[in-house]
Amino acid sequence: MLKLWHLTVIREVIKTGSISKAASELGRSQPALSLVISDAERLIGYKLFERAHGRLQPVPEAHFFLERSEEILEKMNDLERFMQHDSSHFFQIRVACMPVLSEFFMPQKIAAFSKHNSDVRFFMRAQTSSRVLESIASQQFDLGFAEQPQPSNLYTTRNFKMGSVIALRADHKLASHRILTATDLSGEPFVTFLPHHHLTRGLQAAFDEAGAMLNIPFSLQNGVAQYAIVESGQAVGFMSLLNVWLYQQIGNHQHDKGGSKIVFRPFVPMIHQNISLITPRHRTLSQISQQFANEVEVSINDILLSTKRDFQLEDSDFSN
Repeated sequence: MLKLWHLTVIREVIKTGSISKAASELGRSQPALSLVISDAERLIGYKLFERAHGRLQPVPEAHFFLERSEEILEKMNDLERFMQHDSSHFFQIRVACMPVLSEFFMPQKIAAFSKHNSDVRFFMRAQTSSRVLESIASQQFDLGFAEQPQPSNLYTTRNFKMGSVIALRADHKLASHRILTATDLSGEPFVTFLPHHHLTRGLQAAFDEAGAMLNIPFSLQNGVAQYAIVESGQAVGFMSLLNVWLYQQIGNHQHDKGGSKIVFRPFVPMIHQNISLITPRHRTLSQISQQFANEVEVSINDILLSTKRDFQLEDSDFSN
């Protein structure tokens, strides 16, 4: 099989008209280049050069060979320059993201990453978790974030397990408690996720186990949607540690004179929310996409660590 080195040597001999000049240009010996030419002629089945008047003259077929060799070598040069000098230039990173992360967290990570990778193009779409899984499984997107993904041979996951908390208006009568239970909250109006959501089902099971009454006048799509209801004092909220961080970040917690409108207290027994960073299993990500995914993973872990630390609770306090 012909190799790139065959093409390179033959092109240089045709251009210079002699093996000695070609050897000088390529930094090789004349005998070494003669062997390469002989090997190429053996592989293709005919002579490429004839000697006339002390010079190597390419046969007519060699000119066709040279034309095709130039095309191949130029493409390889383009690829080499691309990989060595600007590996991000032609890459777009496509992100499918559950809504709670699409409004603030993911745009923040994209903005930070783009500062150091200005030629990367981003495409992000907010989708339900089920749609995120479909988008990654079908390889339409490079990475995604979704809740509770089921195992699949179509994608791989990096999983994050986070605790859940009760959100209360700062002047609520239960705000003085360090930890809250179903008994403490029996009959309290709740704003939480939709009835089929695993956190809502887990909360209902905890109340049933304690013989307490779970009162849910407000069922909303996600944790961020709960903030306004909790701040109004009409209900207490139930959300994950990620929502605690989001609330602290987006500024909804500030009074005109400063201070937090909402405080958060751990709920025991702990009900966990699991989210995953998902990538296609059967398509290798570009290095720049892998780098972005790694940085996002580090950020999520940092958020969970710092937020849990804020509650001054050990892992044992979060166990079911």
